[in-house]
Order: sequence, then structure tokens, then C-alpha cells
Amino acid sequence: MRKRIFAFALLMMLLVSVTASAATLPFIRSNDEDTVTISREEYERFQQYSKLDLLMQISEMYYYEDLDVEKMLDGAASGLMAGIGDIYSCYYTKEQMDKITEETEGVYCGIGCQLLADTDSMLITVTRVFKGSPAEEAGIQAGDKIVYVDDVYYNAYGMDEAVSVMRGAPNESVKVTVLRDLKTIDFDIVRREVLINYVEYEILPENIGYIILYDFYGDAVEGFKEAIETFADAGVKGVIIDLRNNGGGIVDIAVDIADLILPEGVVVSTRDKQGNEETMEIDDKYYEFPLAVLVNGYSASASEILSGAIRDYNAGFLVGTKTFGKGVIQAELQFTDGTGMKITMARYYTPSGVCIHEIGLEPDIDIELNKDVVTKYGYNNLPHDQDNQLQAAVRVLSGETTLEEEKAVAEEIKAQKAAEEEANATAELDAALAKKPAGDDAPAEEPTGDDASADKPADDDAPAEDEASAAPEAKTE
Repeated sequence: MRKRIFAFALLMMLLVSVTASAATLPFIRSNDEDTVTISREEYERFQQYSKLDLLMQISEMYYYEDLDVEKMLDGAASGLMAGIGDIYSCYYTKEQMDKITEETEGVYCGIGCQLLADTDSMLITVTRVFKGSPAEEAGIQAGDKIVYVDDVYYNAYGMDEAVSVMRGAPNESVKVTVLRDLKTIDFDIVRREVLINYVEYEILPENIGYIILYDFYGDAVEGFKEAIETFADAGVKGVIIDLRNNGGGIVDIAVDIADLILPEGVVVSTRDKQGNEETMEIDDKYYEFPLAVLVNGYSASASEILSGAIRDYNAGFLVGTKTFGKGVIQAELQFTDGTGMKITMARYYTPSGVCIHEIGLEPDIDIELNKDVVTKYGYNNLPHDQDNQLQAAVRVLSGETTLEEEKAVAEEIKAQKAAEEEANATAELDAALAKKPAGDDAPAEEPTGDDASADKPADDDAPAEDEASAAPEAKTE
């Protein structure tokens, strides 16, 4: 069906070598059963990590209570991975690894929202709230920044730990504190089993197929294929793929989906630090539709792989706002004791050879959602006729307008908005100047008599005491 030329052999070698090194150390036994002889290379490696052993020995000798050694080793492993400085590379405890498996299978016990580690704010961002979930019922919204879970602070680096705390036994409560519009809001949410629907689809009144692809996990390929076959049978004019707030997932799934809608060729290529290049390719059997893809700032990773391939093959156009810009790929490895790790292995490139890491994909029709509509209905419940990004895609695919016409309209809206923001800023500045006391512009009096001194600064060089006292104080509410 499709050709796979990817780093699976490398992954298996890495898994075997890491697991093996964690279990035993190459050595040569001496005649004395209590001693071993190791190579110089292994000895130097032992010396490199001797500080950790020293810390453990001192702690075992002097700490005033009994130690949980396994917990300390998990903490050391987490710290080692955190030291890389990459929010996408981390260590998983056995419990965390079990919960990741639950998510990829599509059923887990938790609060029911999808999260993304935002590299700009370094905060955990809610990108989707599952319909009918405890999070939706409590009032969590897409765009909220989760800052505390059970009163413990977490940032983007601690997202996996925060997720681990939010999941747990059913019918138990967890406190989640979010940052929204610079204010913190507390939610007490009762966990329960959450069923993740990865794909939803329908045929719009304009005879346009519409697929919402929430994640590249679980049965996403099967759901997407069912939708495409339904659209083909109905003879739709075109297909809209909604990847807004889709933070990515498994690369293989993104490639399998591309295989259903794109011609033969490379979907994505990768390059590691040694310069080794691998490609993932698809065959020439596919469903051909005019395509539009809806994207935003939380469309990341596998979403960008699919979006970039669709545009590079001239199979469709992008509508919305610039994507997140995650152009690196991770491998998840599980060890024999049930723990695991995630490590960034390579950058990925679109079919045309572009790496969008920390750059993102610019949409063809650059248009923001109507904020008033989002405020009124909430992101999860936008009526189709109020979704201006969706409607722009519908107009082009239905033939009501052209792509160039929609581009021009979007540019005009952006220019108008920029002019309004500039006018508002000018008006606020004028209002602030109008309130300024009349005496503020008066020149400072020249010092006279005994007050005049070459060593004493003139009054107009001194700090403005009234202005300093009026400066706003930074607060976290």
C-alpha cells in the first residue's frame, strides 16, 4: 500500500542498547568473585556519573528518615532528561507510561481536555475540551493556560507530570487552576472515564465534506477513511480538513492519512544530527478532492506535516492563522521495568524541503476567528455559519469566490484592524496627555544661593517621585 523508509531500525537499536545498559554493564570477571574488570571507556563513564552515586551514599548515610530509593532514581532520571533543555524530551515513570498508553488507545480516566506545551509562554495550554467531558461541564475552555494542579505549579516542562496528576481514579476530584485573560480561575473537577473521538465528519449544505481531525492517535486513520469514502459516494465538491487546535500525534498516522488524499511521493523527510536523511512515502492510489485545511496557532507537529504536504502537492490551500511551528520528531521508548522516555531524534521537512521548526506555516487565507463569536458561543460550539474561517473555505470550494478574492478580503480586514488598533492607541495616548497636570510641563527652577552646587544634580535630572509612585504594581490575581 505504501512505502516506509524510516528510522525503525535505529529506534530498535536505541531501545535495545538503552535497555541493556540499564540492566547490566560489560565487564570481565576476575578470579575474585567480588571484583570485576571494566574497560577504560566504561570506567570513565562511571566516573562521569559518580556524583550521583556519591549523593545517594551520603543521603542513605545521613538523611534522618528512611529513603524511597526508587522514587529518588525516578527523580534523577527526570532531572537528567530535563537538563537537555528540550520540552519535548522527558522521562516517564511507569505510571506515566501506562497513562500514555491509555491515551493512544482512546479511553482514559481524567478530566477530558487536550493540552499543548506552549514554547512562547512556557505554559500548558488547553487546545481542545472534549464534548461531554468533566472539563467542559466545569467550564474549562480552549486557550486556557493550566498553571496549577492541586495547588502545585506546573509549566510547559512539567506538562507530563501535570497530566499524570489530572488523571486518576474515577469519581475523585482534582483542582485545576487556569490563567484566562490575565486572571486565575479555580475549577474542582471530578474525574471520570473519557472516550476520545479522534474524527468527526459531515457533509455541509453546500455539498462540501467537512472533517474535524482532533488528534493523530488511536483510530484516526479508520475514522478519516470512513469520512473520505462517504464523501466520495456523495460526490462532494471538495473537502475541508479542520486541524485547528490539533497538537499532533503519531507521524505514521499523519502519513497514512496523507496516503488517502495525496498522489505518490514523499510526505515527510527527517534529518538527524549525523546528517542521516530518511523519507516516508505514499503510493499512487488516493481519493482526489479539492482540499482546504483550517489551521491556527495550536496546529502542530503531525498537523503541520499533513498541512505542509497538502500545500506542497498543490492539492489544497490553508485557511486561518500561522501554525505552531513544531518541526521535530520524537521517539517514545519503553524499558523492561515499565518506565520509558521520549527523545527528540530529528528535524522533519516538508516535501519541498522546508523545515518549519519555530517558524510555522503561513496560511494562504490569513484570517482570525471572530472573537465576539468565540466569546458568545465558546470555541467548541461555534455554529458553522458564524465560523468565518470555515465559511471562507466553503466559499472557495463551492465556487462562490476564488482563492485570490478571499486572500484580498483577508488582507483588507487585517489592514483595517491594524488601522483601528493604531487609532485606538493614539486616542488612549491623547487622553492620557489631556489628564496630565498643567504644572508638569513647567521648567524646573534654577537653584540659587546656598542650594546651588556643582556636586548637586539639577532638579530636572532627579527621579520623578510622583511618576514612580504611580507606576502599576505587578500582581498575580
